[in-house]
Amino acid sequence: MLKNWTVTTQAVKNGSDGVMIRERYLLSNKHPNHSKTEKITSIIGSPNTTHRIAIAGEQFRLRQKLTQIKGGRPLSSFGVEFCLTLPKGHRPTYQQWRNISIDCCMLLARFLKLNKNELEQYKSQVRAVLHQQPQTGRTGSGDHVHLIIGKVVGKRVLKELQQKRATHLIKQAFNAAVLKHVGLDHKEYKPHELNRGKRLESWKYQQQKAEDAKHTMRIIQKLQTQADKWFKAVEENDIKQQKRQHNRLAKTFEELSSCALSSHQQDQVIDLQKRLNI
Repeated sequence: MLKNWTVTTQAVKNGSDGVMIRERYLLSNKHPNHSKTEKITSIIGSPNTTHRIAIAGEQFRLRQKLTQIKGGRPLSSFGVEFCLTLPKGHRPTYQQWRNISIDCCMLLARFLKLNKNELEQYKSQVRAVLHQQPQTGRTGSGDHVHLIIGKVVGKRVLKELQQKRATHLIKQAFNAAVLKHVGLDHKEYKPHELNRGKRLESWKYQQQKAEDAKHTMRIIQKLQTQADKWFKAVEENDIKQQKRQHNRLAKTFEELSSCALSSHQQDQVIDLQKRLNI
């Protein structure tokens, strides 16, 4: 049996750039992380929804700048992303996933205690994209939904979305919604790997973690090489080379957005983006 169906939470960082990068990533069939993804489908909202999330964040940051006297950090995260995942062998329909996502969002809305106007804006800033994965084999994830919710409604920042309690609540909502709309009970599900021992599972996890770290370092090294070429082109006033490397850098930054970075790496990437104006 499982304690819960799988839910992961992460803040969408780097302001409007970060929000739009996630939008492009989620819809990209060509991204290396989606090489085995069978189908990508929008189930709530559209790229315009993500644009609204970005605008709301930028408007709040502008107000923050105008009213702030001294000190304080500007808002850098405009949204929170939840990933709702089911094991392989279970494929809810488009409408079932949509209903599941709506149930999860409405429970979070009650937790946030939104007023009428805030609730309307909250609903307009919900973006959900379904990724359908191969259903055979024991490795890799099953079908999952990326659910992005805007953090800014009116003059309020929904900081509670990043609290542990919010993650706990959405896990409960996901459990209940899957049972209600699909008829699957997490308490009755038996993972395929359950009888193979914790040591094997731990080994597989560490191996995957090491492979992910190597992949991230390769992208960072590529990013640094491209940045060096761009800075050299600026020194030599080579406009053509500047444009070429700028386009390559933008693609590499987007590729890096799906990687798990350490705090030090995140600071380095943000600093480089500012210097390159990307």
